[in-house]
Amino acid sequence: MEAFSLAWATLNEQYFDKTFGGLDWLKIRSEYEPRVRRAKTDAEFHDILEEMIGRLGKSHLSILVPEYFERFENAKASARKREKELAAEKKLDNKATTDDDDDEPTDDEYKQHGIGVELRMIGDQVVVTSVEQKSGALAAGIKPGYVIEKINGVSMKETVALLLASGISETEMRYALPFTLVSEFLNGEPDSSVFLTCLDENDRSREFTVSRRELAGEMISLSTNMPDQMLKFEARELTPDVGYIHFNAFAVPVIDKFCSSLSQFSKKKGLVIDLRGNLGGVLVSMIGLSGMLTDKPMTLGTFTSRGGSQLFTVASKARNFKGRIVVLVDGLSMSASEMFAAGLHANQRAVVVGTRTGGQSLPAVWIKLPTGAVMMYPISDFLVLDGKSLEGTGVTPDFVAELDRKSLLRGGDSQIEKALAVIADDKAFATRHKPSPSPRPSPQASGLSTASTDSPPPPKLVKLPTATTGEAPPPMIMPPLPGPTPGPSDERSLKTVADFAIAAGGPDLKKRITSYEVDGAVSVGGNVELVGSIYSAWQSPNKVAVVLKMPTIGEVRSIFDGKNSFQQADYGLSGDIFPLGEAEHADLLGPYFAAMDLEFLKGLKFEGEFDLDGRKRVILSGKSNKNVSVGLSFDKETKLLVTFTQGQLLVTFADYRKVDGVMLPFSIKYDRIMDVEIDSIKLNTKLDVATFEKKLKCFDKPN
Repeated sequence: MEAFSLAWATLNEQYFDKTFGGLDWLKIRSEYEPRVRRAKTDAEFHDILEEMIGRLGKSHLSILVPEYFERFENAKASARKREKELAAEKKLDNKATTDDDDDEPTDDEYKQHGIGVELRMIGDQVVVTSVEQKSGALAAGIKPGYVIEKINGVSMKETVALLLASGISETEMRYALPFTLVSEFLNGEPDSSVFLTCLDENDRSREFTVSRRELAGEMISLSTNMPDQMLKFEARELTPDVGYIHFNAFAVPVIDKFCSSLSQFSKKKGLVIDLRGNLGGVLVSMIGLSGMLTDKPMTLGTFTSRGGSQLFTVASKARNFKGRIVVLVDGLSMSASEMFAAGLHANQRAVVVGTRTGGQSLPAVWIKLPTGAVMMYPISDFLVLDGKSLEGTGVTPDFVAELDRKSLLRGGDSQIEKALAVIADDKAFATRHKPSPSPRPSPQASGLSTASTDSPPPPKLVKLPTATTGEAPPPMIMPPLPGPTPGPSDERSLKTVADFAIAAGGPDLKKRITSYEVDGAVSVGGNVELVGSIYSAWQSPNKVAVVLKMPTIGEVRSIFDGKNSFQQADYGLSGDIFPLGEAEHADLLGPYFAAMDLEFLKGLKFEGEFDLDGRKRVILSGKSNKNVSVGLSFDKETKLLVTFTQGQLLVTFADYRKVDGVMLPFSIKYDRIMDVEIDSIKLNTKLDVATFEKKLKCFDKPN
């Protein structure tokens, strides 16, 4: 019941469409609650919940049951077992080798295993459209263009008929079946085999025993709440004039690979970006990728939610491709793929070739339920520049090109061949539709929506594969407008601050500290939970660095070098900032030291002593030296700082420990922004000059 209440309330408060498509959401709760109460197992409950959210009829609404995650944990456990066995064998061969049972396996040790093919429905047949190098399928003799008739004796023709008879639409089946066959039937345990019956190039039925091998690619994180997923990236030359890039997910690691490829293709006439089968991923990665395909700012579209609208605008990168671009899409191009293709098309930077995309483009987030299941739900819609939503309609190609089995059998690809023809055709680019005027945003509109989403796992057989967009970094708090100039501080306030300084380490504490470094773990709240590491540094008199590292969004650096402030992110965001309102106190320990800095604190007023959380606190109010409202609370017994408020920013300090004679907090919580658990604090360290300098990424360097 707790899981049901959480799921219903989350959608009630955060689902992007407050009208719920005309459904009475309160009535829906009354209808399903009795059924949930009667459910005897979690599995039964999850089916009921899936049915309830399915009533909304939108993409990016799904329930992932705990068994899905258990499968990945079992794969990791198996990898650890293999690792120890290999280590033991190696130890026998080399007595000097040590064996650490606590070592975690590397990503490579629990990669996905399968036969190494991609499938599509061509007509009423399940056709192999690509075969990986060094794969089991290649070794067995399976080629692109082969038709899969049976998998482990199960007829594909009968499976299609059963699906259609069960009420699944033909469109849904055509999109979902190929993906599901690969993820649920052809992929599997390492060192196992799949038995296939295929039609070959002569339409002769042949049987194959195909071994499952490690699939090419690297494991990446697309969500805090999801297991790692396989990223595949390919870049090659199609002709001397045209480059080709294909990737199966939008993710931060793609950006560097994409940038390196553009270095090779910078002088080419055209570029084909193949998004066929790309289900989406981390939306913020589009900032870097799009920025490398334009020489001026572009607005890709608009995010609309209950809170208003936000334009999705990207800036040009120093390294950018100036030639002709064709984006290849198909029915399994979804979410971020659709936004990317539509945005480039609307800005006249790309011609779209292929077949209509999946029409599943609602930015979404995840929430974990008490049963261990995870619910994905949309929090906004994405509108292209003409104001139309891609949800349910998808992107219509400028040039429709179907996959052709004959071209696959002869080693070709009819859609790539069409893309090459389009790049060679001057008229194809000269007659492009001009983009519609940008929609008028609401007052809240600015930059990238902070809505964050993650790429989904393989769907159930009867569901369309769903994909979502990406997680954004924590927001920076801008300073409020200043109030009246404060008067002098009162005596009781000054004594409270002095007592705090003495309890912390002495009245001259800040003078004794010339620099410090802080390392810890961070959890970012909001619509999603992001976890990672955080590094913060301060150097006298006022240099500040805060570096967030998270698997989903990479590294985000916020720097104040004593004169200028700036932010850099691996996913492409960059610009001048003024973090947390006061740059000189923007590091993790900045508010702590600001609370004893009488050059910073002005017009302090003793507000009294109050019982809070079972302890007595002393409360002060005042202004900063920038004339921004400040509030302080101190533990009456220990004299140490408990909370620091500046404008709308509330910081809470706890878990005090002594470091080199100084009492410092090892737990710092920024209300509604992030929680930090500190691992180490080093005082008076010699900091590298590069700590406070910009780092040039690949896309920051010109072609």
